[in-house]
Amino acid sequence: MKQFAALVLAAAVSLPAAAGTVSWTNWNGYNGSLTQNGESIGVSYTGNAFASDHSAWIYDVPSSFTNAEVSNTPGSNGTLLMTGGNNQINTIRFSKPVVNPYIALISVGQGGVPVSFQFQNVSSLDVIVQGPGHWGGGSLSASGTTVTGREGNGVVRLNGVYSEISFLTPNYEYYYGATVGAAVTAVPEAETWAMLGLGLGALGFFARRRKAA
Repeated sequence: MKQFAALVLAAAVSLPAAAGTVSWTNWNGYNGSLTQNGESIGVSYTGNAFASDHSAWIYDVPSSFTNAEVSNTPGSNGTLLMTGGNNQINTIRFSKPVVNPYIALISVGQGGVPVSFQFQNVSSLDVIVQGPGHWGGGSLSASGTTVTGREGNGVVRLNGVYSEISFLTPNYEYYYGATVGAAVTAVPEAETWAMLGLGLGALGFFARRRKAA
């Protein structure tokens, strides 16, 4: 009984805390790295892009990129700049699987020129924060696994575990940008919480039996 209790408590202690700080990819050209759960993860990008821009002023309206879930912007870690306008598949690859990666988007589209990111291998996503950004722009919206911007700025969470992320940018615009990050401490999957709940339930059951005896 004591050994079982110790195992359940150890599992509880090892569960990661809620997301907060995000490790945004530190780009060097089209390669970089981020950190999740104490592991350094290599990141690479292939596809439509013409530069990686490390200007911190891109994120000088923090409220457009941060909230209770994401506490920090990408800052000067770099943003991939692209023009889109073709059917090229763009791919972000990770050297190790990443849990619930975040995509920060900047200056996506214009008021009368919507631009979309069409994610190809993503099960579901959520636009978790958006705002005017540096350009005083419009909005981001999601339909299925497509995110559309009209001078939109914000952060999208891709739900699940990914070794690579593929997307299309079929709409041309002068430029827009994206980068990827991950919660420094990953939120546990639902299965982990379920296992912990079963363990705690079993503890209660055995405690009641012992008291009755």
